[in-house]
Amino acid sequence: MNPVQTRRLTQEMADTYQRALTGGPFYAASWLLVGIYGNAFARAPALSWGLLLAFIGLTVWRFLHRPLPEGSEVPAIARWLRLHWGIVLLTTALWGGLFCWATLDAGFGPARVTALLFTLGLATAIAHAFSMRRGFAFAGIALLCVPGLLLLWINPEDRPNGLMMVIYLVYVVISLLRSYAEYQQRLDLDQELRNQRDLFSRQSRIDALTEVANRRQFADVLETATVRARDNDQPLSLLLLDIDHFKQINDTYGHIVGDACLMAIAARLKSSFNEPGDLAARVGGEEFGVILQGQDLAAARQRAERFRVSLLEHPIAPDGIALNMTASIGVAEFDSNLHEDDDALYQAADSAVYRSKAGGRNRVCCEESALASIRDAL
Repeated sequence: MNPVQTRRLTQEMADTYQRALTGGPFYAASWLLVGIYGNAFARAPALSWGLLLAFIGLTVWRFLHRPLPEGSEVPAIARWLRLHWGIVLLTTALWGGLFCWATLDAGFGPARVTALLFTLGLATAIAHAFSMRRGFAFAGIALLCVPGLLLLWINPEDRPNGLMMVIYLVYVVISLLRSYAEYQQRLDLDQELRNQRDLFSRQSRIDALTEVANRRQFADVLETATVRARDNDQPLSLLLLDIDHFKQINDTYGHIVGDACLMAIAARLKSSFNEPGDLAARVGGEEFGVILQGQDLAAARQRAERFRVSLLEHPIAPDGIALNMTASIGVAEFDSNLHEDDDALYQAADSAVYRSKAGGRNRVCCEESALASIRDAL
């Protein structure tokens, strides 16, 4: 089952629980009124109190049978729904038997009409509150009404009430079908809103052209990674990459070819920097960044050099135009003694990019302070 169907089933589970929870006490309250005004507790105390306790027990069972946690497997949710509907149908069957008793026993007096009205009211509640499953809802209405309806129809004196009940049940069935359609439309609308939210979330964190992380996501991850590296004394390196002479490509071949080149380079970055803790992002027009969590300067420089050579040796060919492209790359490693925060680390890598460009482009340069520290250590 796909994620959309799973979410719908999870929502149905939550709705079933909430609606069953609010409906349970009404069965006990309805029987209490019918039993008192029908003098049932005096005439048949054991049965009357037994019915009341049964309704209370079923209500408590509804409450205790809580929904499964988010992310549960579909078979488990399906089992939960079957059991909860079993509780609901058992309650309706119990009321259906009670309604038959009130219909057959003249000792209930005027309370027989009260029982009939409560039965129709409970059927209406099922049609509106439990429309998420038409089959179960129809079964619940049938258990509530059909046995007593047959008894009303058999007795000529009660047949007018039976006819009234039939007419009203037609309305209940129509309401159930309409409620079912509205519930499905609500689920569809919820899914559409979820899709829109996911789309907006993706658009806010993914570069639309290259499909890598955008500057916002890059900045958020870099800030978090810097704090983690400082607190846990873990290595963290940052690689910034600027495409050499990219403006000439746009001016010569047009922006369509230029965009195709950016997409191709982004795809290569994602392929080359795909280890756990890596994040490739587009941080500017033709500028990319790669966060390397758990990587020291030596490892980051080696990976950057490998990417530079690969880019140089494998031309990009948008629209059949073979373009030999190069990149100027700057690398810096976070050092709490040298960098106050993620902004300082970014500035260090950015300075290394400028030194790479000043040195003739198509090369990897490391942060000068880091190189000085290495020389001092030697």
